[in-house]
Amino acid sequence: MRSSTAANRRLRSRVILASPVLPVTTVVFVFLGLGTLHAQTIRPDDMTVLMAADAVHHGSVKTRNMGPGKVGWVESWDSSASLSWTTNVAVPGSYGLFAILQGSGKGCSVKVVVGSKPLTASCLTTTWERVKVGTIELSASIQNFTFHSIGISPVAKVFSLEIVKPEAQVELANQVSRSAAPTDWMVQAKYGVMGHWTSQSKPEQGSPLVYCKAVHDFDVQKFADVLDEMGAGYIVFTTSHAEFYFPGPNQVIDQILPGRTCSRDLVGDLAQSLSKHGIKLELYFHPGHDDIEWWRRTHFDDDKNKYFDLWCRVISQIGQHYGPLIAGYWFDDAIFTYYPYNAPWAKMTAAAKQGNPARLITYNSWILPKVSDFYEVFAGENDFSDEMIDGFGFLPVGGSGKFTGGPQSGLQGQITTIINGDWGHFRVNTPISPPRYSSDTMIAKIQDAISRRNVPTFDVEIYQDGRISPETLALFKEVRHTIKPKKGEGGQATKQ
Repeated sequence: MRSSTAANRRLRSRVILASPVLPVTTVVFVFLGLGTLHAQTIRPDDMTVLMAADAVHHGSVKTRNMGPGKVGWVESWDSSASLSWTTNVAVPGSYGLFAILQGSGKGCSVKVVVGSKPLTASCLTTTWERVKVGTIELSASIQNFTFHSIGISPVAKVFSLEIVKPEAQVELANQVSRSAAPTDWMVQAKYGVMGHWTSQSKPEQGSPLVYCKAVHDFDVQKFADVLDEMGAGYIVFTTSHAEFYFPGPNQVIDQILPGRTCSRDLVGDLAQSLSKHGIKLELYFHPGHDDIEWWRRTHFDDDKNKYFDLWCRVISQIGQHYGPLIAGYWFDDAIFTYYPYNAPWAKMTAAAKQGNPARLITYNSWILPKVSDFYEVFAGENDFSDEMIDGFGFLPVGGSGKFTGGPQSGLQGQITTIINGDWGHFRVNTPISPPRYSSDTMIAKIQDAISRRNVPTFDVEIYQDGRISPETLALFKEVRHTIKPKKGEGGQATKQ
């Protein structure tokens, strides 16, 4: 997620990116030995990602710029375009091949040629999908991959190729099953709230306080009381965003870049106040790629292994410090910042569950397929639309709440959507924007989501002093009165 104007541009782009595109296409992947070009090694014990943006580009194709620290997809295809990669094959054998792409409608297919053996698969949807192309035999130590789009109309977008041994897939699935946590409490919560309260948050009037002064003054009990009035079963509270700051102590962050933590442990104090109302606390975590000094200190641009090691140390420190007080993590930009660099998902998720093995993990893949199997909850960053509520057909009424198929197969359903005008309140001397939905619309949509065990998470704007707008509070009071009435209050509770 991005702050202020960038966030609004991104929100508006969702409808465009998810909309149908040109019909009918065929895609070809060709594998040829090319000698000793610089190559990425295909791992025999894990999935290997080859990003379309990192390939050698020929012809018309262009890479979508997603901003600093992110890798986008390749678009603007025609028959003259192609991509090529060179890889090292560390262990010869059979490998499964997948492609993350957005097709062009009916008649779309993909084709892989390995030597004289062709592999084909259909790609009929006009939204992002992970296409199983087939199984390939890789024997040469140096292997070149060349990607062409052919047919009546070109492929719309190509994000990546994925290569994995079938036996490695089985072992990875076994690891996932051993670490997965149940999502029952989240479903029972019915809905939750997200709050981008950050170093860039602004008061309703006047100049903002410096971040740690605002952290010191934050009234956690009042904030928890308001969340209880809203009926929130949990809150996803932002701990880092466009500028990387943490609202409490953290020795690892201090070692990376001093001056980015606060003496008051706002996270711990908030968790204690929330627990009095039975409200769970999740933490939102942003990689911080918009913060130039933080980004430089994490070594992202010079050593990805060191970057992911530091990431795991920061997250482990947080988890160990708070233990069961933290019920979940919501990790932003996973599809564009972590996935393109063959992120160590098992290691990252193990770090995220330090101190609480039952902690739920969300990696944000936005509108693209899930980044791995090492997490439980779909981020669902999108509008509160009918398509999101029914999971594009994969979250049926009366179901388990887990996607029955499609690009998010197996994940718990969640919709993360904004209620006001932006993800946070980032404008000076400006009131919080009015709610985007009426109470009747909100209630009907939430009831539909509950019938599918799909969980809405509503991001609300918050002033720097911790207040939400009266209009937002009034909306959620009406929602709670119908969806989650308190004893003796009347109303009609919505069944799961």
